[in-house]
Amino acid sequence: MKCAALVLSFLSAASAFSAQSRLLSARGGASSARMLAVVRALLCACLALARGCAHAPTPPGPRGPARSQGDSLPMTGEFMVIDSGPKPLPAKDVFAGKKVVLFGLPGAMTPTCSEKQLPGFISQAAAFKAKGVDTIACLSVNDPFVMAAWSKDKDPSGAVLMLADGGAAFTKAAGLSFDTGNFGGVRCVRCAMVVEDGKVTALGLEKGGAFDGASSAESMLKAL
Repeated sequence: MKCAALVLSFLSAASAFSAQSRLLSARGGASSARMLAVVRALLCACLALARGCAHAPTPPGPRGPARSQGDSLPMTGEFMVIDSGPKPLPAKDVFAGKKVVLFGLPGAMTPTCSEKQLPGFISQAAAFKAKGVDTIACLSVNDPFVMAAWSKDKDPSGAVLMLADGGAAFTKAAGLSFDTGNFGGVRCVRCAMVVEDGKVTALGLEKGGAFDGASSAESMLKAL
């Protein structure tokens, strides 16, 4: 809209100038004729630009939580994990043919994630397994070394698979990204879901990084 308004304003001014040029041209003179030719070319260019602005798509705005129950998670791409060093783990290897409880959070080692959300999934690991869950996984936009250090500190038994999405590629593709600004840029919204063969069968979304219980282990156990 700003583009079109700018073009139309210029077009109006050029039209007025064109009328003055035609008046001068009528009085004669090669310079006036050349001026009129230049103005006509400018008018044609403005009209073409205005048409382009009218049909230009609106740029997409920031993408927030968009995943909903019944959707399928993206199976392309990969996470990073630590296994005697960093290595890629394809998303399809995590979800295809499996029942997975996946919870996402804004950042490893942050207070709410460490003290409120993660502990429940560790302590309830046996209960999840009893309900047929193959994997409990944690998604965060962090590098794999940070995720591994966090796991070693909070989950030495390795009950939770730590999925590092350093570039936020999976998080964005899944519609789970939000911008934290100077805190850490694009991060994963706090959430939890039951995923069966890549399809979301239960979902709990929080508002940004808040923790009100929708993404808790208890909520996911009730959903199973």
